[in-house]
Amino acid sequence: MRIAAYCRVSTSKEEQLDSLANQKEFFQSYANLHGDELVKIYADEGTSGTRLQRREQFLALMRDAGKDQFDVVVVKDISRFARNTVDFLRSIRKLKELGVNTRFLTANMDSLGESEFVLTMFGALAQEESANLSKRVKFGKKLNAKKGRVPQRIYGYDRLDNFTLCINPAEADVVRMVYDLYLEQGLGCRSIAQQLNNGGYVTKLGCSWTPSAVHRILTNPIYCGHHVNHKYEVENYLTGKQKKIPPEGQYHHPRPQWAIVTPLQFQQAQKQRQARGRTQKQARYSARHLFSGLMVCQECGRSFCRKTYTYAKTRVYWKCSGNDQGTCANRIKIEEGQLMDAIITYVGGCIAQPEEIAKELQSWMNQELDGRGSTEEERQRLERKVARYTELYANEAMSLEEYLDKRGRILKRIYTLQQLDCNKVNQKQVAERVEQCMAWKGWTHADMAKLVERITVNGEGEVKVFLRSAESNPSV
Repeated sequence: MRIAAYCRVSTSKEEQLDSLANQKEFFQSYANLHGDELVKIYADEGTSGTRLQRREQFLALMRDAGKDQFDVVVVKDISRFARNTVDFLRSIRKLKELGVNTRFLTANMDSLGESEFVLTMFGALAQEESANLSKRVKFGKKLNAKKGRVPQRIYGYDRLDNFTLCINPAEADVVRMVYDLYLEQGLGCRSIAQQLNNGGYVTKLGCSWTPSAVHRILTNPIYCGHHVNHKYEVENYLTGKQKKIPPEGQYHHPRPQWAIVTPLQFQQAQKQRQARGRTQKQARYSARHLFSGLMVCQECGRSFCRKTYTYAKTRVYWKCSGNDQGTCANRIKIEEGQLMDAIITYVGGCIAQPEEIAKELQSWMNQELDGRGSTEEERQRLERKVARYTELYANEAMSLEEYLDKRGRILKRIYTLQQLDCNKVNQKQVAERVEQCMAWKGWTHADMAKLVERITVNGEGEVKVFLRSAESNPSV
């Protein structure tokens, strides 16, 4: 008789894979003992028995059954066949229609010989066992979350044990770069991902960066030293559907020694996300041009897009993206040069003695730079202190809690020194930057976003420019 065997293990751990190898050996011995022809062994590794969609080998078995490749399917136990009663019965009935018998060796039952009632009872017991297992796993995960268990992998850190992380210096620099690009240069997640990929940076798994990966870094409070656990839990063990836990049900663990960015930077990133979300109701955020994402149609709420037209000379103007797509009646076009001149005129009129302000700003920045001095000696001293604490902990002269606290404080100071070094510029660069700002030259989208909160344009051509600290309505 032609037989096919099916076996499954629910995890890919080493001991479970050994069990899978034992199951395969068992079926080969069974076929030899009964003089049957073992056509094929179908084995699923690391898959759950509650969902058929993820069991590729099981689905292959069902397809081959329709091709008349075997007469009997041999399974060691009902729970290995399925832990979902509905899927169990559907599969048994389909095999019956194809004339294929299913034999469960542990229970000594055949699908063609036993009543469906008996099979249903055994299938229900297997499902109940899966339900109890799900409850135990959920309870264990909740308990570990309460204790502060950390993820298996998280960018910016190396995992020391189930509850301890240490900062990965190279990856931490990339995290800081992400926050800098987002906050200081005004780039969106998509643009940041492109810059990281162009720079040759990869994720923790060695993959290319995606907007969602950048978004996770910008929204995870662990990067400012605050670990949050128990954000999601499985709502239905049969479908694997998860539900989000409300903030009051989550577990919060302050971990200042894990901070890569400051809490202020993290809060600013969240405010930026909310502001961009409000501005870009129906369009993707962009920081490509000077007024990208800042100019909004008062009629439909969509952003204005930048257009260029060249005939005798190039004309640069902005118009509603909804009108550009035929969904908005606002046909007003705003000349970029005129809008810029109006903003400069208004802001310039609000500033008394701009030359004196420029001199004072340059003098203050130069004093700050001169007063910093060299930080290399202090950083080396702090690194030696970390090495000494590590040695004390290794010799059991210091507790883990004390070691992590002292080490975390020193690493935060080292990070501050690194930031000072990164921000150092010479006096010539300071002078050039101050001159550019006061002359409105070299402005970027990030510079404009710090000055202008939003610009609204209605269908009558009325333009309102809302500054961060004041409001004006220049005529353009």
